[in-house]
Amino acid sequence: MIRAAALLAIASVAALTINDTTIDKHLLKRLSSYIDSNKTIDLDKLRNLNKTVLLNKELVTILNNYVNEQNESKPMQSKVSDDTESYSVYENGKKGSTLVESIEESPDYASSIVLASDVLSLTSAVSNIEDEVCREQGYQFLDGLLQNKRWALKMFDASSKSPEGLLYGSSYHLGNFDECIGIHDEGETVTVDGQYCLATIKWPQPQETKKSRLGRGEILRWAVCVPSACDAKAVERFVGDVLARSVGNKTTVRVEHRDCYFKEPITVSTNDVAFLSVMLFFLAIIFISTAYESACLLRRSKSKTITHQLIVSFSLINNGKKILFTEQTNSMGLDCISGIKTLSMVFILSGHTSLFVGTGPVMDESGWDNAVKNPNNSLILNSMLLVDTFLMLSAFLFSRLLLAELDKRRGKLNVIPIILFRYIRLTPSYLAVIWFYITWMPKIGEGPLWKEKVMLEQERCRENWWINILYVNNFVHSDTMCMFQSWYLSVDTQLFLVAPIFIYALWRWRRAGPILLGLSIAVSVAVTAIITYKDDLDPTLMIYAKEFTDLISNYYFHKAYIKTYMKMTTYFMGLLTGYILHRVQTENYEFTRLLKVFGWITNIILGTVTMFLVSIFYQDWYAYNNIESAAYASLSKLSWGIANGWLIIACATGNGGILNKLLTWKVFVPFARLTYSAYLVNGLVELFYLGQLRHPLHITTYSLVEYALSHLMLTFFFGALLCLIFESPIHGIEKILLNKFVHSKSREAARKEQSQGSSRSTSQSKLES
Repeated sequence: MIRAAALLAIASVAALTINDTTIDKHLLKRLSSYIDSNKTIDLDKLRNLNKTVLLNKELVTILNNYVNEQNESKPMQSKVSDDTESYSVYENGKKGSTLVESIEESPDYASSIVLASDVLSLTSAVSNIEDEVCREQGYQFLDGLLQNKRWALKMFDASSKSPEGLLYGSSYHLGNFDECIGIHDEGETVTVDGQYCLATIKWPQPQETKKSRLGRGEILRWAVCVPSACDAKAVERFVGDVLARSVGNKTTVRVEHRDCYFKEPITVSTNDVAFLSVMLFFLAIIFISTAYESACLLRRSKSKTITHQLIVSFSLINNGKKILFTEQTNSMGLDCISGIKTLSMVFILSGHTSLFVGTGPVMDESGWDNAVKNPNNSLILNSMLLVDTFLMLSAFLFSRLLLAELDKRRGKLNVIPIILFRYIRLTPSYLAVIWFYITWMPKIGEGPLWKEKVMLEQERCRENWWINILYVNNFVHSDTMCMFQSWYLSVDTQLFLVAPIFIYALWRWRRAGPILLGLSIAVSVAVTAIITYKDDLDPTLMIYAKEFTDLISNYYFHKAYIKTYMKMTTYFMGLLTGYILHRVQTENYEFTRLLKVFGWITNIILGTVTMFLVSIFYQDWYAYNNIESAAYASLSKLSWGIANGWLIIACATGNGGILNKLLTWKVFVPFARLTYSAYLVNGLVELFYLGQLRHPLHITTYSLVEYALSHLMLTFFFGALLCLIFESPIHGIEKILLNKFVHSKSREAARKEQSQGSSRSTSQSKLES
């Protein structure tokens, strides 16, 4: 009876798709074997498949004869009735439902995609859905599929089918996102909208494969298009049931709320309105300020009042000039810093692009695996050292400039205003980007990974934004950090707070100060080595695709990489470099030829070895050794600090040669001024690109360069906008207030001191006479 009912269901489907009395024997054999392997299918489930379908008697006869020929020992126990009766899904087999009068779409198309085995699996899975509304819409989908309705065919077509390239490493099967969410059918009783869900399927793998850090792991992402009434748990159960019938129960399926997406009206909250209001307020100020400066330029007014300066600080003309102005008149010889900052930022951003693209949806796992093993890609893979370069530059500039101020003020310096103004300079732009994450970022796009990437970032920022602006997010809730790149600002700020102690010691005590800093560098190297050795950590942040589905949840990233005590070495080397340059320039020290040769040879060897040695740790033949990891993790920062320190000192003292000409190239100056804003907005560019990606990518060196260049252009473009609206105006106001309140007090103190000195000199001369 069960085999007869199953055959009846299969014949019903085939009757819709075949117009003559001939049928391929391979298809019949497949159907017959499928029936034999599913003898436990419940009769009600088979009836659910057969709603309002016309039977083709001649085709059924062919199927009966073929099955009888193949199974002579198992003759059919029932005959197919000639009556064109049908079963209703919702009435569970009762007669009397309306017959199908016509087929809406091309039968040839249906016959190419709708196999009986697929429909049987789907029917069984739908019948197991607990939610009534979801189950009802699922049955409507099956009915539409059997009746060749366009919306149902689209729902089936938008879902992933038999995976291709699994052995090639293709783990993302994204279906057709736009086709799915565009589905809308207003049925007689139920309205069905398409919902795109990206299920995570875990396939069992051999233990040897699990141990390997290469590849994409045992995770398969599988797109399925379902009715929007179904929640994540229902979809999870549905996909699990379908897989159980096709591949058995050896797979694990997970579908979360953020894995599903369907079209719904955009909701605007009070926070969204507040963000727009603030943005419009700033834009209005910028417009008024620009108009005011334009009028002043037309009248050739040369007002220098505080009010005038405050107004034009928001002007696009004024800020545009500041960004594009390429002339540098630095008496300390620090022109090369612009080139170092720009080139470092280019490789840092390229590293971000490669990380997100290479560890995201790709067609071949071997593309990224080969890229990480190629020493030529070390500049991208080891871009973490270039982030350390920024830390070193921050420390170097602070040290060099503060030492000069201490000389001018004879050691009298209040660092509280410096710290306060730094916070004011950094935070507004930072907060604006965080606020955009929280409000409008999730509303500007859509895609298969949109909720998983962009909306996850929104959730993290909603919870932890206040931790970010306190600059402690690398220690507090670091595993749910808002903005993956924001750790750098926290590390830099925390070290900035303790830097004045070392800088003052260097200025005040010529012997004890350098000894204190030298001991601190030694301790920082030891701390990094001990932690790496003790916890069996990697030598650096190793970019393996299977470990970077979410950067922030990566163990090494939030447990070691972003911690301040793991970054102290490079920062202290920056302080030392600033002190050495200060002594060299104030004492007019001239480098000997031997010292120059030794310095450049040391620079080239240490810089090259430190940068490219990381490739060894990615090779297949390398076996992990915690001593080697500890040595590289600690000494790489020290050697990189020495290499960069010599580069800065040599260029600042006119001993940089061709490198000095390159690093002082005027083209780098505008980009150097945009590095902070570019660093803030880069996460938006990377998350947007990955979230809206519709298909897996093919990874080659050429494609990585292509993606990096395009992302660089977008990052600096949006960075320029952020700089014009927030960073540059705030920086301008800071300089005005700093000159007004801090420098005026300094000048007043200097005048008093000069006056007192003059009086003492006069009195002394009178006494002597």
